[in-house]
This record gives sequence, structure tokens and C-alpha cells, in this order.
Amino acid sequence: MTEEFEEHGVKINVKGTVPAPKKNEVMFNSDMMVNRSIVLCALAAYSESGRCIDGQIRCLDALGATGVSGLAWARNVPKAVVVINDQLPAASQRITENAASNGLTVEVTTEDVSVLLHKRTFDFIFLDCYGSSVPYLDAAFRNVPKNGILAITSTDDAALYGKAADVTMRNYGGYVVKTSYAKELAGRLVLASVIRAAAKCNKGIEVVCCVALKSFITVIVRVLRGPAAANKCVRKIRRVIHCCLCEDRAFYPQTVYPLEQPYSLLSCDCRSRSAGKLAVELGPVWCDEIFDPVFCQAMLRQANNLQFPHKVTSLLQTICSEASCSSQPSTDSGTGGGDKENTLTEGLEKSMVSLPEEEEEEEEALQVTFQEGEEGEGERIPKRMKMDHSVLRSPPFYFNLHRHSPKGHDLGKINKVVEYLHRANHKASRTHFDPEAVRTNITLVEFTSLLIEFSKAQN
Repeated sequence: MTEEFEEHGVKINVKGTVPAPKKNEVMFNSDMMVNRSIVLCALAAYSESGRCIDGQIRCLDALGATGVSGLAWARNVPKAVVVINDQLPAASQRITENAASNGLTVEVTTEDVSVLLHKRTFDFIFLDCYGSSVPYLDAAFRNVPKNGILAITSTDDAALYGKAADVTMRNYGGYVVKTSYAKELAGRLVLASVIRAAAKCNKGIEVVCCVALKSFITVIVRVLRGPAAANKCVRKIRRVIHCCLCEDRAFYPQTVYPLEQPYSLLSCDCRSRSAGKLAVELGPVWCDEIFDPVFCQAMLRQANNLQFPHKVTSLLQTICSEASCSSQPSTDSGTGGGDKENTLTEGLEKSMVSLPEEEEEEEEALQVTFQEGEEGEGERIPKRMKMDHSVLRSPPFYFNLHRHSPKGHDLGKINKVVEYLHRANHKASRTHFDPEAVRTNITLVEFTSLLIEFSKAQN
């Protein structure tokens, strides 16, 4: 590794650093550049929104290491008043040296992260954790103000992807298995832990972005204050029923009563064709939106303004596409400017005004409906329950084409599949979680049927 590394207009000394934390050694991982870029875009978008107090943003890079993230904020976001913390004295000294060599003024502290978060208030907090972020969550929500932003990175793959079930239960209070939609499931599992920590402080959250690449998961949330917001978020932590044969999945409804026929939540008929227990309960996980289209568009605009690499801008374009997952082809070129973008943003803001009505529809959709049986009068037989994704702007989870495509059918390119779903008036988009998958609001059975029709039309 070279002794000097440049990122986002900041040059840092990386001599003697290690990619994984060791005793008394400073950590630096160049592979996390995309993650740091996403967080910088989030801070720039937050600054542009004007929601910060007194025109300044009190920013904390809680686990600074070399200070590359905090120094990039000070360089590129004029409103940012940056504090960079690292409990390791060697890291704090390296941060001070890097700040001086770049001519930037930042405050450097050497404190335990939880102690610092309890003592001071910050509008923007970045927890770039090596491993689990859970130990810091309670302290993070202690003093964060209304509309404050938390960017939380987790890298404990073994727990989040179901390789260490005991660690998953201990850290996140849930259960997951290896699935084709594991990355989004892991992000929702982290969000469930974030919400529980926020609720302890009578706070709720609004998820503005969720990114999962390689070996990290980053969730960016906006803080809402008050018991009502906390209660609303806690109610949206639910279990997922997952079919082990076809990987169909559905959220459980919000109810305190046991379900007599949980398999009725699934659209597949694996239960009738095979014997034994074919499904497992995963989670509990967050079941609501994981993207804010307006905020994601603002992040993309900032990435273009800062002239970030194509790797970052293309990722944000994909995120914007799945955030607004519509039933019509996207007319936005993803360039982050011009009248098209303003029109899209206005449309998204209008759609957000009608959210209370959608919430009422959601409550109705989650009720278990019954009908009278033919044999016995008054007998109550449950219908197949409606799934929550019918009322969400961006449908939960996605279908991998290699996993779910019918055998013997050539599907061609994924973009053509998305266009075909649009022509059938279904919501559809590609997803950054899996380059070979499609996010859509239809069930697995309907998706498989449409893929067969698409394949026949192609041939």
C-alpha cells in the first residue's frame, strides 16, 4: 500500500495502517470508498434540505481511524462542523496530522463512542463499525435531535447472512437463513434493531436509504421524535414466513392472535404438493419502506455535483430507480439535473402527501378476512391474506431470475423483463442488492407465469 491516499479531495497518510482492526494499529480500508461516498452524498443532501439548526450541521465521525470520512465532509460540505473521534490514541494523532496536511479545521477527540454520544448532541452521526453496530445504537439515539441523520454501517456478515444463528439472535434478536434475497433481509434485520434502540428514547425513524454491497450494509435514517412515532415504527417490525422450496415469502400481518393457517400468506402451492414442514419464520425485521425517493434523488444530484466516479453514480441511479419502483418506464436519465429531475421530485413530494390514506389501506389489508364455510353454518375459513407490499411505494424484496426462471425458457436481458412487467401495468425495477434480480409488486406465482409468457413472446 502506498503511503499517501487521495479520496474526495483529501490526501491522507495511510502508512502502517491495516484493513482490519488490530491492537494499537490504525485501520484503513480502501475498498470502503463507495460506502464513504454514499455517506458524503447523504450529508450533502441533508445540508441542501435546510433542516439543520442555525444553518450549521454538527457532524460526528464516531470511529474515525485515519479521519478520511470526516475530513472529506469538512472539504466538501461548507455547513459541516466536524468532530472526528477515535478511542485509539495513535488514530487520533494520525487524524490530527492528516487534518493539518490538508489545511482543514476539525475537532479531534479520543473518547469512548458511547460516552461521547451521551455527552454531546450531533445532527449527523456516522457509525462506521467493523462488525456489529448494535453496541452503539442506544447511545446514538440518546441526544440526536429531530430530523437528525444517522448513517450506520455493519460488517458482521456471519450474523447478518445466517451463518452464525446464535450471534444473530444475540445481537439482533432475530433468525435468518441463506436466501436469494439475503442482502435486503439483512438490511431489514439491522433496521429492526435500530428501531428498538430509538423507541427506548421515545423516538422513531424514517428510512431514507439502505445499501448492501460486498461485505457491508449501510442504513441511513432520519430521526422522528415522540412516543407516537416510536409506536408506529415498532408496529412495523414483523416476522417473515419463508418457503424453503420455492423461496416465496410474505410478512405476517399485525395481529396479537395466532394464525391458524400461516401458509395461506404464501402464494405458492408447495404445501399441497409436498409433505412436512416446508416453511420457516424469519426475523422479526422491518417491513416498511427502505428508501425515500426524494432524498435518494438529492443524493444522486450531489454525487454528480461532486463528480464522483461512475461506480458511485451508477449505484445511486439504480437505488433511485428501485426507490420509486413504478409501473411505468422511468423517463429520468439519472444525470441529476434539469427539468426532468424537478418534475420527478415534485411528483414524489405529492405522492408523499397521501401517505396517511395509504396507511389506512395498509391497516385494512392486514386484517384477516373470513368467509362462511359451505359445510357448517358460521364456520370461519381464512382466505389467503393480502401482502403488505401492495401498499408500499417500493415493494419489499425481489426475485432472482436465475433462481425463479422456469426451466427450459430463455429470458434474455433483465431490462427487457422489467419492460415487459411495465407493459403489464406492474411495478418493476432492477435492484442494487442483486444485479440478476427484479423488484416487483406481484407474487411469485404471478411472476413465474409472466416469465413463461415473456419467454414465449421472445421466441
